[in-house]
Amino acid sequence: MQGKRAWWTALGTVAALLVVGAAAVALWVPSDAQLAQRAGERASAALGVPVTVGGLHWRLLPHPRVVLENVKADAKVDGVPPATIARIAADLDGSALLRRRIAITRLELDDAALPQPLFARLKVAGGAAPDAGGPLQIADIPVAHAEWRNLRWVSIQGRALAYAGEADFDPGWRPRRATLVRSGAPTDTRLLLTRQGQDDRWQAELHAAGRTETGMLALQTEGGGYALTGSIEFQDMDVVALLAAFERQSAVAGRASGQTELQAQGADLGALLRSLHTRTRFTLAPATLLKFDLAAAVKSAGTHRGGTTRLDRIAGIVETQNDSAGLIVRYSDLKASSGVLSARGDAVLQNRRVRGHVAVDLVDGVVGVPLEFGGTLDDPTLSLSDAALAGAAVGTAVAPGVGTAIGARVGDTLRRIFGQEPKKP
Repeated sequence: MQGKRAWWTALGTVAALLVVGAAAVALWVPSDAQLAQRAGERASAALGVPVTVGGLHWRLLPHPRVVLENVKADAKVDGVPPATIARIAADLDGSALLRRRIAITRLELDDAALPQPLFARLKVAGGAAPDAGGPLQIADIPVAHAEWRNLRWVSIQGRALAYAGEADFDPGWRPRRATLVRSGAPTDTRLLLTRQGQDDRWQAELHAAGRTETGMLALQTEGGGYALTGSIEFQDMDVVALLAAFERQSAVAGRASGQTELQAQGADLGALLRSLHTRTRFTLAPATLLKFDLAAAVKSAGTHRGGTTRLDRIAGIVETQNDSAGLIVRYSDLKASSGVLSARGDAVLQNRRVRGHVAVDLVDGVVGVPLEFGGTLDDPTLSLSDAALAGAAVGTAVAPGVGTAIGARVGDTLRRIFGQEPKKP
C-alpha cells in the first residue's frame, strides 16, 4: 500500500512539474501572434518600409521550421502598391541553433508580387550578414539554399511577369549557383549563373529564343558599395521570340547578332539593381520593320500609315536604364539599308510610348527626308515636322510625288537655318 502511495505521489509530482514547466514555457516563449509582430518589426527596420506578417507558425521536430504567411510590405504612399508574399518557409539548422546561431538550410518563397515602385524604396541588405541582435547571431551563410515560385515582378504600368528559380549561397550572400526562369514564356527562357571558384566572377548562361549564349559577370566592392559589370555575345537571336518571352511586341523582325554590356553601382543590393544599365550593339541582316513603310511615308509626306519595310540590314545601339517613371529604352546610331532606301535615326521608348527621328534617302535621288516617330507601340505614327510639312506643301505645288519629299527636306533645312518651325499652310 505504501509502495502504491509512493508511486502515485511520484506520478503526481511529475505531472505537477510538467504543468509548471508547460506554464513556464508558455510564459517564456512568445505566442505565434507575438512572434509574427516581432518578425514584422524586424523586417520593417531592415527594409525601411512598414512590414506586416499575417501569421507565423513554428515547430522543433523533426527539424526546426518557421512558416510566415501573408507578408506585406507597404510604403503607404499613394500610387505605390504593396509587395506581398503568400508564404515563406524556412528550415533551420538545429545544431547551429544549439550554438545560438541562425542558419537557414532551405528557404522557400511562394506566390509573391514585387512592384517596381515599391522596390525603388526598399533598402535591401547585401554583403555581410547583419547582426540578429539578442542572444542569437546570424551564421556566416545565413541561407544555404533558396527557392522561389511564381514571383511576379510588377512594372510601373502594372505589367506582371512571373519568375521561378533557386540559388545556393556562399558566405557574403554570393550565389554559388543560381537559376532564374521566366515562368510561362512561350519558349524556354532562363539564366544560369555559376561562380568561378571563390572569385566574385560568374559564368552566365542564357537560354532564350531557341539559342544558348554565354557571358561573364563580375562584382567589385569599393568604398563600402558595389560595382557590377558583365558582357554577353549573341548570334542569330530571334528578336520577336525574345521579346515575346517577356510579353513585349517587337517593331522589327529578324535575327540579331552583337554584344550586350551591363554595369551597375550602388551602396547596397537594392541600389545596385535600380542603377542597372545595359548597352547592346546589334546587327540584323536581313530585317523587316513591322509597323512602317518608310518609302511610302517619304513619298506621301508622312500621310501614309502602317505597312512594312524589308531591309537588307539594320544596325545600331540600344541602351536600357531604370527610371522612377519606368524603364527607358534608347536607340541610337540606327542605320538601315535596302535596295530602295537607306535610313538613319534614333528613338526613345518609355511606358510603351515612342518618340524619335529618322532621315530617309531614296535611291532615286531624294536625300535626308526627315520623319518623326510618335504614338505608342500599339499605335505608332510616322510623320513630318511642321517645318517639313510646310516645305512639302511647296514641293507638292512644284511636282507631286517625289517633289513632295524634296520639299519636305527643304522645309526641314530652313527650320535648322532659322531656328524655328514655319507655320502650317
